[in-house]
Amino acid sequence: MSETERIILETAKREFLERGFIGTSMRRIAGLSGVTTGALYGYFASKEEIFDSLVKDAYDAVMGAYRKAHEEFAALPYEEQVSGMGTITARCVEWCVGYIYDHLDEFRLILMCSEGTRYSNMVDEMMKIEEESTEEFIAAMRDNGMSVPDVDPLLEHMITSGYFTSFFEIVRHSVPRDEAFSYIRDLQAFYKAGWERLFGMRL
Repeated sequence: MSETERIILETAKREFLERGFIGTSMRRIAGLSGVTTGALYGYFASKEEIFDSLVKDAYDAVMGAYRKAHEEFAALPYEEQVSGMGTITARCVEWCVGYIYDHLDEFRLILMCSEGTRYSNMVDEMMKIEEESTEEFIAAMRDNGMSVPDVDPLLEHMITSGYFTSFFEIVRHSVPRDEAFSYIRDLQAFYKAGWERLFGMRL
């Protein structure tokens, strides 16, 4: 990466964090970077491309880890799913929290400044993966002779939405790293107890 590209990206990051994607212009990025608008387009074809350059790797890393954890869980024999669910989930979540705090600006951009980009749907994408995984686990429990009560789809969506909204409050409220891990562990324990109450069983 050239020095000019680095300056452009650092400038764009500050602008996106302050003004959001929609409120930031290529003209302003160019002016603050000390290049002409024409020169800026020589480095980046669009504002979307600049935003993508700033957040894509971080987005891909967390979404990839999250999908992989659910795929690995689904591939386990049922007995191992039941016995290892808390451990598998906790391991993935701990990694995600650590990665997010190693790339905090990128996740502030994604969570708070990405309206108008494809990244604004990240939380919804994670919720969809979680809801599908929950349905698969419920089906597996029933296939293995467990009596699992029906969970209203809207209630399931509300629970999942509440979890992810709460999870990312650590970023939105700039919670210190050590405190963030503590909050997330308590959050997981709270939601695990809630699911156990709905299912009428220990997980």
